[in-house]
Amino acid sequence: MENKEQIRQIELFLEEVIIRELGKLQQIELSYVQFVLMGQAVEILGSFLDNKPMKAKGQSSKRFSNGINQLFGGRYRLLNSNYFLYDKLRNQMTHAFIPGKDLLLLAHRDGMYKHLEYNDGKLVLIGEVFYEDICRACSRLLNFLKEGKVKPKKIAF
Repeated sequence: MENKEQIRQIELFLEEVIIRELGKLQQIELSYVQFVLMGQAVEILGSFLDNKPMKAKGQSSKRFSNGINQLFGGRYRLLNSNYFLYDKLRNQMTHAFIPGKDLLLLAHRDGMYKHLEYNDGKLVLIGEVFYEDICRACSRLLNFLKEGKVKPKKIAF
């Protein structure tokens, strides 16, 4: 019974904090702030995939990569093969509030740019698409928890 309650707490956290809060930022088009938090969200999602406590130190690159590899996959995984997304998106945005010079951050889709494709030597990240992918990653994580593929962690939520 304890596992079911932990999974329910994680589900509430994912819905209320990650999906709903990032959704609010998406609606008001705060693209830079949104990308800071989305980079953090990938790391948080990855933190549920290991056996360490949520507050374990020195785990950010591993957790970001685990989140990308296991919950996003595809092109995200290829682009983060040498910690590219971790360094240019998560680190630079979190610590300097400035994206790596190799990134072009856009709030919404348009006809000119495609998410995760290069344009003039810069990787294009579109907040609207990234947010949708984070929502799918939350759903994958929840399915892993419910199927017993990932052990739930206690969270203070």
